[in-house]
Amino acid sequence: MLRRAMLRRAMLRRAMLRRAIPFCASRNARFGLRHKSSGGRRPKKKTYHRVAELDRVMELRKKPLMILQLTSLVQSQPHRSPLFLRDLEKNVGFVRKWAFMALIDKHPSVFRVAGTPPSISLTARARTLAQEETHVRASMEPLLVTNLRKLLMLCVDCKLPLQTVELVGPQLGLPSDFKDCLIPKYPQFFRVRRSLGRDCLLLEDWDSTLAVTSRETRYVFG
Repeated sequence: MLRRAMLRRAMLRRAMLRRAIPFCASRNARFGLRHKSSGGRRPKKKTYHRVAELDRVMELRKKPLMILQLTSLVQSQPHRSPLFLRDLEKNVGFVRKWAFMALIDKHPSVFRVAGTPPSISLTARARTLAQEETHVRASMEPLLVTNLRKLLMLCVDCKLPLQTVELVGPQLGLPSDFKDCLIPKYPQFFRVRRSLGRDCLLLEDWDSTLAVTSRETRYVFG
């Protein structure tokens, strides 16, 4: 009887120890393991929700941009030589090549594939529209230059990072390659200079006649 009582006491003590010290803590203490504390609460995981309307707008915008990009690529070939299909991958990459191939099939009124080896060219209607667009851009160039000069006149030290000009370029009507086709044509107005690790566009000539608001212009000449 005494022996059974002693065994029961020993079992009760073990049960009480197990309740007081968790198994993982006793195991870590047994093997000498240590865990670093996080020092705070666990950050919440961000949840992103897709907006169907925004996705639809981006898809609709993507197709015209691809058409314009491929049109510019065809027009930029030297000596008006055709753009061969085998060279399309060199210009747009392996993955995007298939997207452009599908785009060509969906728009036969804009692109035409013919010849051996097969090459991409614009249809007669697309070439006419491209020429009209070139004439419109040429006629708008003085206005674009004036708007860009006014923008620089509003800035501190009459300079602006080229990256910022690229962001607001579509709102000003600037072409995507304005750095190569517009700025070098007007060295009397613009200059590109490195400042604080960034390429900046500087205004070379201040014109006081441009520092007039539209209201003042209407008051004087109206």
